[in-house]
Parts: sequence; C-alpha cells; structure tokens
Amino acid sequence: MSGEAYALLAALAFALSTVFTRQFSVGSGGRRPVAPEVGVLVSLSTDLVVFGALAAPELRHGLGARLDLQAVALFMVGAVVASMLGRNLAYASVKRVGAGRSTAIRLCNTVFAAAVGWVWLRDLPRPWQLVGAAMVTVGLWVVVTEREGWRDSVDWKGLAAAVGAALAFALGDTARRAGLQLLPSAAVGAFVGVWAALPVQLLWLRPWRWRRDAVRQLWRPDVLAGGFFNTLALLLLFFAVQRTPVANAAALYNLQVLIVIALGRWMLRGEDPGGLRLVGGSALAVAGALAVLWG
Repeated sequence: MSGEAYALLAALAFALSTVFTRQFSVGSGGRRPVAPEVGVLVSLSTDLVVFGALAAPELRHGLGARLDLQAVALFMVGAVVASMLGRNLAYASVKRVGAGRSTAIRLCNTVFAAAVGWVWLRDLPRPWQLVGAAMVTVGLWVVVTEREGWRDSVDWKGLAAAVGAALAFALGDTARRAGLQLLPSAAVGAFVGVWAALPVQLLWLRPWRWRRDAVRQLWRPDVLAGGFFNTLALLLLFFAVQRTPVANAAALYNLQVLIVIALGRWMLRGEDPGGLRLVGGSALAVAGALAVLWG
C-alpha cells in the first residue's frame, strides 16, 4: 500500500479516536462521563504495547546497544511534552469545545512546527509558507468566532487547551526528530519515550487510589476505542512516512479535521457543536497547512 493511503487511513483513525474521546468525556447517550485524562492513560498504555512489539525485533538485533543517553533523553522529553502533556490538553479541549473545533484549532500545530524549524535552522520562511500561515490564522478565526453551539460565551479555556496542545505537539515532535538523528528508529524512539510519559501520567492520576467503579471506566468500550485508534493513527503515520515524503503524509493527515466533522454528525448525533463556519474555516485552515508544508 502507498504512503499516501497509509496517511489517509491514519487521518481516519485519528478522527475516530477524537470522536470516541468526545463520546466518553461528555457522557454521550446518557452514559456516565469519563475524565479526559483517563483516556490519555489508556492511549499511553496502548502505545506501550504496540510500539513495544514493533521495537522488540530491532532491540534484539542489536539496536539497543546503539542507544545513548542523549537520544534516550530526547525521546523521553518529546514523549512527556507531546504524548503526555499534549494529549491531556487535546483531550480536555475536545471535551470543552467539541471534537471538530478542537481538531481544527490544533491545525496551528503546522505553523508552530514550521516556526520551530525556522528558529532552529535559522532559515527564513518562504513566501508561500507565510501565505499558508495567514490562511491558517484566518481559518481558525472563522472557527473560533462561530456562535453556533456555544451555550453562553466562547470557552476560552477550551480554546487555550487546544492551542497549548498544538504547541506541545510541535515542541515534542521537534525533540523526537532530534533523537531520530542519533538513533533512526521511530518504533524504538516511541517505545523509549512512552516509558517516561506513562509513569508521569500514572503519578498524576494515581489510579491505585481510585474506587473500584472508577477503575472499571478504563475498560469501557468507548474509552478503549479512543486509545486504540489514537495508537493506530500513530502506527499508520509511521508506515506513511516510510513510503512518502513527510510533507505529503502530514498534508493528508491534516484532513482528519474534515473527517472528524463528518463522523461527528453521524456518531455524536448533535452532541458536537458547529455549523457551516466550522466546515469553511477548517477547510481554509487545511489549505493553509498544505501551503506551509509544501511552500
């Protein structure tokens, strides 16, 4: 299968993860709501199992001997910032502002990642990248200023959480890419990183102090589905970047926001706010992200 197909499947998997996150965090269908951070714990646990299985053959064939402290530190910092902090902020924003809005706002991750690259590489942005950044900004303004679905006023905490998640993903991914320069194995890098992110999440939540009914929430189908599809999206994206340029994979992966909006209309049945401005602003932001990536 082509890298582009893997990237599109990754976008679908991530969209499903986001919609399931919205379902369990707001208690869709009359069910008891589950805290977003519980979903993050499940997704990190799934990462540990899946990427551990992928990394095991490489480690057995001697790649573990090439691990140095600098690479390990970069992978762990990247995972704590992106996988732990970024996901907690992203999941919280999905609960507060909706799956579609949260995903659209997090498209500014493309601009943040490009800005980090410009500063890191001391390279001036190209004209089309500036145009793309402006398009993303305008598109997100359209999304944020839409009134449909807001009960009282704009949930600025939810919007800030989405922007914070985008920034955390950009910074964490930069650290991971630096680690991959020292040890070119994404599977091993993800496996090493989750050994830092998961303990931090556990120490924060302290599930060993939970009541029995709270522990049972970890096994709810919608919570498990959210974690499974999040890990599946990362796995498919890993296969995509092995077969196509990173910019192409990222551009197709960003289509997730339109898939989230479509799935939300079907799976959430009116429980995810947003109308035509959400669709139009998201489409403009996706086009802007394409310009940043390909500019």
